[in-house]
Amino acid sequence: AAVCVLLAGWPAIGPGESAPPLGSTTLIRLSGDRTATGGTPGVRSYAGVGGLARVGDPPGTPFSADGSGLSVPVRLDGDAPPASVAALATHLGDAARRGAAVTFADLLPGQRWATSARAGLRTVVGRAGRDPFSMAFDDATPHWLVGGRTGAGKTVFLLDVLYGLAARYSPAELQLYLLDFKEGVSFTEFVPTGHDPSWLPHARAVGIESDREYGVAVLRELRRELHRRATALKRHGVTKLADLPADTPVPRIVAVIDEFQVLLAGNDQLARESVDLLEELARKGRSYGVHLVLASQSTTGIEALYGRAEAVFGQFALRVALAGGGGVLDQLNDAAATLPVGSAVVNTAAGAPGANTVIRFPDAHAAGGDLTGLRHDLWQARPPGARPPSVFRGYDTARVEADATFTGLRPGGRRPLALVGRTVDVDGTTAMFIMDTAPGRHLAVVGTSPIGAEVLRAATLSLARQHTPGEATFLLAPLVAAADSAAADLSL
Repeated sequence: AAVCVLLAGWPAIGPGESAPPLGSTTLIRLSGDRTATGGTPGVRSYAGVGGLARVGDPPGTPFSADGSGLSVPVRLDGDAPPASVAALATHLGDAARRGAAVTFADLLPGQRWATSARAGLRTVVGRAGRDPFSMAFDDATPHWLVGGRTGAGKTVFLLDVLYGLAARYSPAELQLYLLDFKEGVSFTEFVPTGHDPSWLPHARAVGIESDREYGVAVLRELRRELHRRATALKRHGVTKLADLPADTPVPRIVAVIDEFQVLLAGNDQLARESVDLLEELARKGRSYGVHLVLASQSTTGIEALYGRAEAVFGQFALRVALAGGGGVLDQLNDAAATLPVGSAVVNTAAGAPGANTVIRFPDAHAAGGDLTGLRHDLWQARPPGARPPSVFRGYDTARVEADATFTGLRPGGRRPLALVGRTVDVDGTTAMFIMDTAPGRHLAVVGTSPIGAEVLRAATLSLARQHTPGEATFLLAPLVAAADSAAADLSL
């Protein structure tokens, strides 16, 4: 940095006292007395390494003009040639950039699906300095809380984590439940689409533009899974997943809820039930291998959490604060205040100061074809008989013709079924009514929306599919113009 320091006049306090240890310095012991040298007899002086110190002690010619200074002239080396400095800076700069760059390939293991999840899950998420940095779902950090403002890279970080886990652990070791409460693009690549039939074989349920009812349905399913696992642990006489016999594999579950504050919006019954479910999952999940990742732009001002925030978030020892996400840390911890995009503070002490590690993480989408190739490789290696994840698209209109239950209907059944839609649950179960001879077998759709006509259309089509022509008679009465199209479709 072209900084040279001279420290003059360090007096000895007592006999035999040595000079203070100063790194990268040269000790110079002066001779003579004050009259001869203009300095204090026995005073030690230091010259920094990197300069040439020429020691001279001409009598009566002190170095300083007033006679009080060090009478040792120091001649520093001249600057290196500018061309040499520029060449060295270019070389070191390129080396530093290569060492600091983080790529998606740095997150992936050398061998796919070669890691056991019995003791927990662990994946590389980026670099701390030049060293790979791993994060874990285990007894110490069973759940993660992630915060960051819009554009800080929160979704990118979650994708890095999910792909890293999916590459290390097989679907027999890991299951994923993924909910997105914002634009609906966070987890779209994990489900089959019209232009890409592949899906992530670990995904059990994916909410694309999830609504709150579906979010609660997923949390209920996870609670039922807790109870099933509790029964299995009791049967084997153990208290946690890692203690189950080796021949009783139970996959660990990671549930990621992006923008989870939407699920808890307001203070209605759905919000209160969501808080109850999250608290139970957070308290019991560690023992049963169910791990939560809650991500949000802000964790403050959530009305349903008033008086309950510590009970829920107190179970989240691991906090990840991206740019603008310091709210997940302690109020006295400002480590995330100046983070650039692509960096994060990882804290393993529930946000308390002193437990921070600053990391850099890559943009998974920047990997381009490598990312697509990884997803296709995982999909092609899926176990035989693996089914695609249950996908909830809040914006999609359910069509009875696409319902698997509808296509399986045949004439001759004892109890005709009227299909009216799909239940908001993890599996998208068909909603139906039995139309037998029992009292109260009638079906009414109440409301002002023209969708009511489509519900009646679905019920009519499903009932007709269970009768041969001439066996049943249907009377179509479109009494309002909004029902004309549904009636015309049925009469063809």
